[in-house]
Amino acid sequence: MKLILALSGALLVVGCSSLPSQVADNGSRMVCDKEQMARIQARSQSQASHVEVIWLNCPQIRRDQVKAAS
Repeated sequence: MKLILALSGALLVVGCSSLPSQVADNGSRMVCDKEQMARIQARSQSQASHVEVIWLNCPQIRRDQVKAAS
């Protein structure tokens, strides 16, 4: 009986655990402009008001305009 309870508990834990999030390639030509996001974050932190920036949608840029990482 204890074995059955232990196995059913383990199945419950495994069944309710979240899956790791994955980024799907949706074929979109647009990506987030991370350089602009970093500039905005730095500017908001340097101001005396200490504005907190929360991103709901990132600024978009076309994939072919992204600089290659070196």
